[in-house]
Amino acid sequence: MSALLRNTLGVVGLVAAAGAQAQAAPDGLNWRLGLSVEHSDNMARRPVAVSDTAIAPTLAFAYLMQGARGEFEAAGSATYRHYQQERFDDELLQQIGLDGRWVLAPERLSWALQAVVTDQPVNPFGVDAPDNRQRTQVLVTGPTLALRPSTNVRLLGELRFMDTGAERTPEFDGQRAAAAARLLYQRSPVSALSAEFESIDAEFDRAGAAPDYRRDNAFLRYSRLGARGDWNADIGYSQVRFDDTFAGFSREESLPMARLRVAHALTDITRLEIDLQRGFGDSVEDLLDGAPRADDYALPIGRTAIRDTTLSSDLFEQTGGRLGLSHRSEATYFRIDGRWRRQEYLRASGLDQTIRGFAVSANRQVRATFSLGAQAGVEWRRFGAIERRDRDSRIALVANWRTSRRTGLSFELSHGERSSTEAQQVFDDNRALVTFNLVR
Repeated sequence: MSALLRNTLGVVGLVAAAGAQAQAAPDGLNWRLGLSVEHSDNMARRPVAVSDTAIAPTLAFAYLMQGARGEFEAAGSATYRHYQQERFDDELLQQIGLDGRWVLAPERLSWALQAVVTDQPVNPFGVDAPDNRQRTQVLVTGPTLALRPSTNVRLLGELRFMDTGAERTPEFDGQRAAAAARLLYQRSPVSALSAEFESIDAEFDRAGAAPDYRRDNAFLRYSRLGARGDWNADIGYSQVRFDDTFAGFSREESLPMARLRVAHALTDITRLEIDLQRGFGDSVEDLLDGAPRADDYALPIGRTAIRDTTLSSDLFEQTGGRLGLSHRSEATYFRIDGRWRRQEYLRASGLDQTIRGFAVSANRQVRATFSLGAQAGVEWRRFGAIERRDRDSRIALVANWRTSRRTGLSFELSHGERSSTEAQQVFDDNRALVTFNLVR
């Protein structure tokens, strides 16, 4: 981990702990300690199965703070996995997201911080396995200056400094500087128009392995916030200019961009989410978008994630979208997510891929102290350059008992499998997981 991110996360941890004691509401900080035993008949998910058992203590948490001086959100988990058969090295897995804004001068100057620490595959063509994971981190921080020429017009100026790093993908390591200017016009109490310009200058530590570049985005945005939800629509243009010229590749690339994001409450307990994108993208944006959120902590059953992040320093053209529908009442929770995405890399064309998939999660509170849940997901992935097709699927059944006000026991049975045009990627995996939880 880079020293900059490590030191920043240490400071943030102290700020969160102090805030929990001094200024947050009693429910501002929530945490859960767990001790689990997991047995798999194919721990590495390979064609030739290797069984193993892992003992894993886990800390999961969510923290929210809001006030006149700003807002801060942190959520995630850390798990230490000890493998009993010693076929794999013990590992510390982390999924942590931070997002905060501190007001330095009311309505004039603020400071932003966003960070994510997560484990990602070393080999993007491989499966999630103990010998195919690496720690990655992204840090974004900087000031925002706000001016108000009139009552319904605001001008925002932003500077952001970014640090990226990965344990075993050195071409991902680097720094970025970004600047943005945003002119916002408040049309009504619920709608706004804005003209925005963003510029990002990316420099990578490993010269030659990844080309440095500058990326500029210019777009118009329409935003609407209503009683039932909000939505944003962007349309504009992007340009990328690489610092170095390589034979067979253009030094400049440009592309129209369009984005639509909708979060709408169909009823008081049913919510629809839509996210459509066309334009340039990269793995830094994917990691930040996929960071854990405090809302995820409170879910009665976890969501089955559709993996669409490939760790790389290269940019890609993307076309795709997400669709999510959730329903939550006092006794029932249900969510379904669909995903489609095509990625065409500007330089690393060997990573070109198309991803399709869906995931379903459901939970039923049978009694006050007992619930049953189920998860299922299927993902289709096509790699263009190597002419490979994969199909991954997983299904799980979960039972939860609350043994006291602060303790609980959960049991999970799951089956995962992959079919592929490459024989060395095929696997079947059956798992049993028992977890004892201590909850704040």
